[in-house]
Amino acid sequence: MMKRVLLLMSIFLLIGSLSQAAIPDPKVYNDPSLIYLTLDDGPNWKTGKLLDVLKKHQVKATFFILGKNIEGNEHLLHRIIAEGHLIALHGMRHDRDEFYETPLTAVRQMQEVQALIYEVTGIHTNMARTIYGSDAGMSPAHWQAMTDAGFEIWDWNVGSLDHVYKKDNARVEQRVFDRLEANRAANIASIILAHDHSMTPKALDTIIRYAKERDYEFRTLEGVQPVHNFSDVWEPHLSERATP
Repeated sequence: MMKRVLLLMSIFLLIGSLSQAAIPDPKVYNDPSLIYLTLDDGPNWKTGKLLDVLKKHQVKATFFILGKNIEGNEHLLHRIIAEGHLIALHGMRHDRDEFYETPLTAVRQMQEVQALIYEVTGIHTNMARTIYGSDAGMSPAHWQAMTDAGFEIWDWNVGSLDHVYKKDNARVEQRVFDRLEANRAANIASIILAHDHSMTPKALDTIIRYAKERDYEFRTLEGVQPVHNFSDVWEPHLSERATP
């Protein structure tokens, strides 16, 4: 009887050790194998096609929403949320002079799109990306106003240039591939900037397949800290800090 008990205990201990060994350490927020795919300026008529590609590959993304595009596209906001993506803020209108005119105009645009998103979806978010990126017009006074208003400002470190190359899929794809590998070599995670209106479904499909074939993992920016922006970029990967 005692031998049987000892045998069973040994089996349980072995199973427990194997189970623990099978659980990988959580990845840190800036692990070089991580990709945070972000899409700006939606929703629009192309958003649904991009969502189809994301769903096909079971990839989640973060959508920075432009307020003027919400009316008539409310169903796309609901679809984005229903399919597990993250919604964030991108101001109301893509007008550089209007947005950055004063710190107050920038804050008010973020508050306006924040309120619209809450009205349509019931989701309150303070995650934001300023138009053209924070280096386009964020003075110290703008930064202070945004911080005081509670907004977290996100930029990127992989510019797809899809808005420049438009339908030249090969150039968009190669641009992203090169930047992904540069970030991996630098031991840093990648935040890809793409746009609903100019990233083609074909290019997005190719980029995702390329990344997955090379063991990258896609995540949304939900809960990720610290924030990455052009004034406060991520440091290279350190193993002690885990992603939420």
